[in-house]
Amino acid sequence: MRARVAMWFAIIATLLFTACGGGSSRVAMAPSSMTTLTDEIDDALSSDTEWVIAGSARLVGQLADGASADVLITADRETMQSAIDQSLVADEPIVIAGNRLVLAIAPGNPGEVERLEDLTSADLLLGVCASEVPCGRLAAEAQATLGIDIAADTEEPNVRSLALKITNGELDAGLIYATDAADLGLATIDDSRLEGFVTEYLAASVRGEPSDITMFLTSDPGRRLLADRGFTLP
Repeated sequence: MRARVAMWFAIIATLLFTACGGGSSRVAMAPSSMTTLTDEIDDALSSDTEWVIAGSARLVGQLADGASADVLITADRETMQSAIDQSLVADEPIVIAGNRLVLAIAPGNPGEVERLEDLTSADLLLGVCASEVPCGRLAAEAQATLGIDIAADTEEPNVRSLALKITNGELDAGLIYATDAADLGLATIDDSRLEGFVTEYLAASVRGEPSDITMFLTSDPGRRLLADRGFTLP
């Protein structure tokens, strides 16, 4: 009788384990600007990852609230430092890539945006990222340094949301990452003054075990993937 009960417990445990994924898949938290990389990373690793995609600050907030993950990737040092300060990551973060700020315009340029100074116009529909996320901090830094006060109509929670609003014509222009503009086919206004506004992407293990995602992104194939997508390499 005991043997039969033990057998049924074993079967039930196996079914529950399988239903939950068997622990075979990893959970990776990554910023929204890495949205289009996830499938290619999984293909390269021949694995199935549960990707949690959001603004970097939101990801750290989710970890602080008790969310489970194997690896955290943030789009700037400040947000990763917040995770470190809260003891949410278990090892030293590694710089995996960089990104730069660009002025992207809606298809067809209906607002006739020609220069950075046009972002001060109240007649245009303009957007930036919220100040608590990396692209928002970078935009704020650009505004302060260049003396340009953007007449923003919206502050989006992440760069992908902002880029999609520009793509859909809901906004005339906005400051986003070069990779998002390239991925969505958005035209940009060339201005050398923006070239110095860059951010670094960092990855760190949450559980303490080395992440194969981080190892891949720092390998030659991973670096080629990042470069092909418009990221700069450390």
